[in-house]
Amino acid sequence: MKYHELLSEEMKSTLKLAGYSEPTPIQEKTLESILNKLDILGIAQTGTGKTAAFAIPIIERTFTDNKKTQTLVLCPTRELVLQTTEVFRKLSNTSSLRTVSIYGGQSATIQIRALRSGAQIVVGTPGRVKDLIGRNVLKLANIRTIVLDEADEMLDFGFLPDIKSILSNVVNKHQTLLFSATMNKNVLDIAKQFQNDPVCIELGNRNEPTKTVQQSYMIAAENQKSSAVQNLIRQEQPRLALIFCNTRRRVKNLQKQLMEQGFPVSCIHGDLSQSQRDVIMNTFRKGKTPVLVATDVAARGLDVKNIDLVINYDIPDKMEYYVHRIGRTGRAGHAGRACTLVSPQDNSKVASIERKFHIKLTKEQAIAR
Repeated sequence: MKYHELLSEEMKSTLKLAGYSEPTPIQEKTLESILNKLDILGIAQTGTGKTAAFAIPIIERTFTDNKKTQTLVLCPTRELVLQTTEVFRKLSNTSSLRTVSIYGGQSATIQIRALRSGAQIVVGTPGRVKDLIGRNVLKLANIRTIVLDEADEMLDFGFLPDIKSILSNVVNKHQTLLFSATMNKNVLDIAKQFQNDPVCIELGNRNEPTKTVQQSYMIAAENQKSSAVQNLIRQEQPRLALIFCNTRRRVKNLQKQLMEQGFPVSCIHGDLSQSQRDVIMNTFRKGKTPVLVATDVAARGLDVKNIDLVINYDIPDKMEYYVHRIGRTGRAGHAGRACTLVSPQDNSKVASIERKFHIKLTKEQAIAR
């Protein structure tokens, strides 16, 4: 059957009002299998529409007159939890379905109160989800579907013990949907242990960066990198630019250098509180500070529209992070640009990236100013 033939009239009307015209490839490929209660192992880059890919059929299958939790979605970061919750609410705003977010950094009391009021869908980070299960507040007896979103990121963050504990608490028959931008041994182990003959759906080659991003590199000595960043921003004139550094110290130093040159720039890193991060991300999304410097941990799971330019100030320590970094641009089929600054002594790492991800990076000359 065709995609729209599988949807209820109410959902088709909601999608139209929400501005969803045609399904993305991941939505097209997963809908029927999810509606048929099959397990899914989906490999797809960020920005391909996979949140709606699982949200649409889950909403279609949810019993709205039953207020108990029927779906649990696990995400690696608070930001992704909130973004995923927003998609569920947007696609169910004409029904009585209720979605609740639970995550660290907010009072557990507020979240406990929300859960006790009833929530058919719960979206949360593994640590807080495990905590509320342990307090017997989040009950899993009626779970029909579990989603592991950005599974590779959750495993990178060290959430494997929490994930195994949570999944082991779901004893009734249920559907498990696992989505990941990259595939590695830990992701496969989770699939083998907790999924039942999953339908494997891959968009593009495994672990391959999105094809909508123009990828390049530029040789720049350490003392030239700040100037290279400034020149790239001036040349590209991006609506939003995201710059990755490998350490908090380098993030802070680069922010200071850019501010001294008059760039409206902010930064996020692990030293900031959640409330500080929220303020910074809001000003970035709105374009009030259109340049953001970040560490990998601070920026994982971000889904921000209009990021036209990603700059790798440093080559990532882990090669898999390359895919996640450049996946912040070129989202939902739009074109994006990513440039990696390479110190002369790290020149050989370019070939390593090209081999691992089966890509060819264009070499750029430094921009003279």
